[in-house]
Amino acid sequence: ENKDNINALAHITGGGITENLPRVLPDNFKAVVKRDSIKVLPIFEFMGDHVELEEMYRTFNMGVGMVLVVNPSKVDAVLANTDGYVIGEIQAGEKGVEFI
Repeated sequence: ENKDNINALAHITGGGITENLPRVLPDNFKAVVKRDSIKVLPIFEFMGDHVELEEMYRTFNMGVGMVLVVNPSKVDAVLANTDGYVIGEIQAGEKGVEFI
């Protein structure tokens, strides 16, 4: 199963991806998240007409509830057993999240 293929899990709660994902990263690594890769549900598109984008990501997580950190060589195996999708990658850099 996926247990042996996942390096870390980040439960995305209040504070969103920005505050929760770095908690599972080692020092000197950052998550680079591609905004266009996140599957945005229609409710968040509607809310976006009334709430600033950064607040949408921080408060409502854009619908992302869990982030799995997986070695690139094991991504296909994890995707085959979940309804997940890739939203970015881990890179060397100052610990945190960079949205592109």
